[in-house]
Amino acid sequence: MEQVLAGFSGPDPYMLEWLAAICLILVAVAMSLFDLPGNTLMVGCCLGFAFYDPSKYFDIRIISAVILIYAMGEIWEFVLSFFGIKKQVKSISWWGVFLIGCGTFAGTVMGATTFPVAGSVIGGAIGAFVMAYLYEYLRSHNMQHAGALAWQAAKMQFVAMLGKLVATFALAILLARQIFFYA
Repeated sequence: MEQVLAGFSGPDPYMLEWLAAICLILVAVAMSLFDLPGNTLMVGCCLGFAFYDPSKYFDIRIISAVILIYAMGEIWEFVLSFFGIKKQVKSISWWGVFLIGCGTFAGTVMGATTFPVAGSVIGGAIGAFVMAYLYEYLRSHNMQHAGALAWQAAKMQFVAMLGKLVATFALAILLARQIFFYA
């Protein structure tokens, strides 16, 4: 029995790294689906693994791609969510853009808590729709204009969130590439 135990050195350290990476990737993707900072977690994981064992995980091409995709996903969501509606509808004020952003945030939170996974995307679009409708209707008392603005705001928010989720899955693939398929 002692001979058998003498040859046992514990779990493979690479296996523990891989398990940690799998858990981190799954948590980060789930966080992004709930409109939480999952993409930021993936960038941190990428850099963390790169500096934890540079000889194995430091690949400047992957790190550069991760940072670029992260930045593009965040910029895409921010610009499309807040400035897209202003560009599409010239008559809306910055106050209206701010209120629609608040409605989007509230809808995202409520959607993520009531309908996991797609709830944040759908809730954000519904929140943008409701707030844009209320804003325009209270401003102009015109249901047709309010409906048109609401529909435009919902479409913008939906496309913004989908773009960020595409970035999430691209980051997950790159992080898996960095950790599981190193050269």
